[in-house]
This record gives sequence, structure tokens and C-alpha cells, in this order.
Amino acid sequence: MVELNHFFTQVKSHSYPQNQQPDDKNVKPLADTWNCYLQSLQEAIAESNTAKQIVEKDYDRLQALAIAWEKQIEIASINSSEDKVRQALVYKQNCTTRARELKTLLERHLIHISTLQTRLAYWQNQL
Repeated sequence: MVELNHFFTQVKSHSYPQNQQPDDKNVKPLADTWNCYLQSLQEAIAESNTAKQIVEKDYDRLQALAIAWEKQIEIASINSSEDKVRQALVYKQNCTTRARELKTLLERHLIHISTLQTRLAYWQNQL
């Protein structure tokens, strides 16, 4: 996950004295920095979405494998093959455990994306 600098969380909206306006020399660099920050947030959201999609695909694949191993367990049980039942059970449990870990990672990505989107919306409304 991408971590961003929290520079703008420290900027106050009325950081200039009431009777003094910022000079043009200071406004341009601040605007450039502001645009870079907004662009960084947008890029972080895109990267997190891509990572989330990859995790979702892996999660779905492992879920399908766990179902396939469950069917193998049933077939081996019907054929009274205890060794194959044990082996299929181990593979199924492995797939289920890995899928559970990916589900947790997926939930973390969703929270991260939501946080970044909220931050982006906030800073876009500050313009």
C-alpha cells in the first residue's frame, strides 16, 4: 500500500495575516505542490484498486480450489480411499487458510482505498 506525506493536513486555511495577501512568488510553488499532492492521491487510489483486483482474483481462485478439493474428498470417501481423503483434506485446508488471509488483505485494501478517496475529496473541496 502506498503511504502519503501528510503535509497538507498541517496547512491552515487562514495562515496569512488578515491585511496581508500572499505574494505571487509564494502562490505558484504552493499550487504546484498542491497539484502534486492531489495527483499523488489519485495515483495511490489507482494503485490500490489494481492491487485489490489482483487480491480478489487470487481469493476467487483459492475459493474455487477449495471447492474442487471438497469434491475430491467426497469422491475419495465414496471410493473408501483414506489416504486420498487425508491428502485432499490437507489441500483444501491449505486453500481455505490462504483464502482467509487474502480476504483479510482485501478488506484492508478496501479500507485504504476508502481513506484515500475521502482524503482526496476533502482536499479537492479545499480549492
